[in-house]
This record gives sequence, C-alpha cells and structure tokens, in this order.
Amino acid sequence: MNKSSATSYYYFTGVASEIAELIGDEATAALVNLRGGMEINIPKKAKGSQLASIVGEENAAIIIRGLGTGKVRLPHCGMRGVSGRRARAKEMLVDGASHNTVALACDLHIRTVEKYSQELGNERQMQLPFDK
Repeated sequence: MNKSSATSYYYFTGVASEIAELIGDEATAALVNLRGGMEINIPKKAKGSQLASIVGEENAAIIIRGLGTGKVRLPHCGMRGVSGRRARAKEMLVDGASHNTVALACDLHIRTVEKYSQELGNERQMQLPFDK
C-alpha cells in the first residue's frame, strides 16, 4: 500500500523510504522531522506508544505490521534543523510550489517562505556589467 503522492516533495532514504511506502509522505515527514538521525523504537503495540503520538495510532500499527518491532536508526534525510527545512523549501519554490504548500510541507511560517522566495529571486537576477 503506497500512500505517497505523485507530486511528492520528499526524498526519503533507508528505512524512512520503507516507512513512507507504508504510511505516506506526510506522516513519514513528521516522524523524520522529529526523530530523524536517531534510533527509534518500533513498539509491540501502537496504542499509547511514542511512535503513535507522532504518526497516529493507525499509522503506528501499520509500521509495526510492515517492519516488525525493535529499534531502527531513522535517517534524517536532510529534514531536521533549520538548514534542512530551508534547503527543502528553496527546492520546492524552484520547482514552482506555492508558498502555502511549502510552508505546510516544511513546517515554516509563510513569511519565512516568502523571504526564501525573495532570496531566490535575488539570486536569479542577472548580474550585468556596467561600462565605465
């Protein structure tokens, strides 16, 4: 069961890509944003687990069925921290995503996305030499 959207702005590696195939990009992004680069525990039961508090009880149960239980090292996929969100936001803007879409996907304020968009516009401005 693949819940990934056809126009996904996420790139997951390792076990994160397996999780995305099971529960979709948005829920996986939430997990990677909070726990990427760390070891996480996939519990025996979803109800009341830390995993369920991040991705929801139903998605946690799907992960348990799909991957089994135990500890896994979740890659950060470049999503944790300010620099990861900034890079992802700028990539999405270059690809033509709306400010609202970028803000939601990257967990950023709309004004921050507008600032990044303006920075990209300035970076794209052609530098013309002036004759003296």
